[in-house]
Amino acid sequence: MRSGLILAAMLLLASAPACLSKDWLFVTTNWNHPGNESVLAIDSDSGQIRTLWHEGAELDAIVSPDAARLYVTYIGDNGYELAVVDTATGAVLEKVATPQLIRWIFPSTSGMALSPDGRWLYLMKTNYSAGSSEYSLLTFDTRESRFVPDERAISQCPAPHPLPAPVDRNVVVLCRGGTASQAVGTSLTLWLEHLVNFAIGRGGGYTAYLAASNGQIQAVDVATHEVIQTSKDKPLRYRRIMPSSDTLSPDGRLWYLPIKIPDNGEEEIEQILVFDTQTMSTANVITPVGPFWGLALSPNGRRLYASQPDLHSILVIDTETHRTVRVIGVGAKPSILFTAKAL
Repeated sequence: MRSGLILAAMLLLASAPACLSKDWLFVTTNWNHPGNESVLAIDSDSGQIRTLWHEGAELDAIVSPDAARLYVTYIGDNGYELAVVDTATGAVLEKVATPQLIRWIFPSTSGMALSPDGRWLYLMKTNYSAGSSEYSLLTFDTRESRFVPDERAISQCPAPHPLPAPVDRNVVVLCRGGTASQAVGTSLTLWLEHLVNFAIGRGGGYTAYLAASNGQIQAVDVATHEVIQTSKDKPLRYRRIMPSSDTLSPDGRLWYLPIKIPDNGEEEIEQILVFDTQTMSTANVITPVGPFWGLALSPNGRRLYASQPDLHSILVIDTETHRTVRVIGVGAKPSILFTAKAL
């Protein structure tokens, strides 16, 4: 069966390029439309689109740091499964049964995370029989193609998301909770009240930038849970923060946050707040040409990708000029956006 899947995929994509050689955008489509959900690989320069996956329901997906492997979790005929896909050929290399995993409604970011070296894939297992905020952290060894046995319980953790450390196999799970003025937690969890978005710092440190619905942004040392810096004002006050996927610039200085303004019940306008993590203040604001939902940043930091689910398209925005340089039609509702650079 497995060899048949690989052969079929190779025949379907015989005309595809032998490898990814540039920054690529990946997108899941038509969330919760069984039979119509896909994972696409998009060349944002040419608009070329390839279908890498088209199976199951409620897709979640993430790509390896070198863009060579796509990991997809889904609900199929046999229950919950994890698939490993070769991004160059579309070949399904592995399918592994999983327990029930966390699922977000109309997601625009992945619920999974990968270690920087691409070896460890982290997933959140649900435990709803014990409570709506009870989970377990699962670790999948991508080299051995198996789950490691040390499943770790995560208790009282609303909206969990794993944050891998820059080195080794350390990981902390980010939770929405705690106090408004301080990040608190244990060696395995980190809480912040009203957490709505986050980004992992660049370089050798283990810093997380956390945005809360009270308008404040904090820089937190994930290892010690110490708040290192707090924004000088509340740049997100009276703004509704939308989801984004790894939108911190490659040098770690600029964080692109999708927002809606005003947040007062009147007609809202979608914008992108550019936050300077060195000065901990707003650097600029980008207003795209149309409404959007999720946001992703190219690995080189030169382009932003903004999803337009109702218009079945993705805006491509130049981060230097702040202009929309392209609109890519995908023929379906884009959901999760993520990027990678082939090495």
